[in-house]
Amino acid sequence: MHKILSYFPLSVLFSVIFLFLGVEANAQPSLEIWFNAVGADGATVEHVTEYEGSAPINATFYMNVTNGDGWDMKYEWRVCHKDGSLDNPYITRYEENPTIQFSSAGTDSIALYATFERWNSSIGQMEVIEFKRDYYTYDATPLTIKASESELTFPNAFSPNGDGINDFFKPKTFKSIVEFRAIIFNRWGQKLYEWNDVNGEGWDGSYNGHQVKQGTYFILCTAKGADGQVFKIKKDVNILRGYTKDDPIDPEQ
Repeated sequence: MHKILSYFPLSVLFSVIFLFLGVEANAQPSLEIWFNAVGADGATVEHVTEYEGSAPINATFYMNVTNGDGWDMKYEWRVCHKDGSLDNPYITRYEENPTIQFSSAGTDSIALYATFERWNSSIGQMEVIEFKRDYYTYDATPLTIKASESELTFPNAFSPNGDGINDFFKPKTFKSIVEFRAIIFNRWGQKLYEWNDVNGEGWDGSYNGHQVKQGTYFILCTAKGADGQVFKIKKDVNILRGYTKDDPIDPEQ
């Protein structure tokens, strides 16, 4: 290699170097954007452009800039509803990597509006490159986050017998629940258990460290969904300790 270079004309070598540097200097910046999302269940997904799940959803937005050396960059993250316009966002953030919580049901679009500027001494003026509405309308798809409509249901029975099946009384299904409070009573109105996290473990069929008798108890639950729906649930809770994993409970009974 060294022997070959010793015979390579220096003028040609410098020309190649300057040509290479010129190409790099004239390269236009480009953008790639994505986000990491943490759903209501605490699970995290990374480096995605679309996400659908239960609210609240916490998303942190990121960008990758190619050919950005030498350019000054201004960034503006915009969020609009599905039927809205990125020209009129309901959230605007100017941090490089903002974290935004989505707590309302529906689909949102998110885009990064960026401006690159640098002084070009060869032409004696400022160069400006913008990634704005036209870029996202025709050349790329904004990021999308969809928070599902709210839902909350409970089973009628459970079997806290330590077999690992139906040992806790908790919601059977839930989506986009942003407020939650549930209380278990006995037939005389005595409060036995209360919890305030829809993702919580639920009631294990005990009171003051002792298992309660098999029979019928009651739940009173009030909750609110991301779409504004209010849930007021009052129903029987049947403890059936004799059921095992080989004789499962029908959650609708």
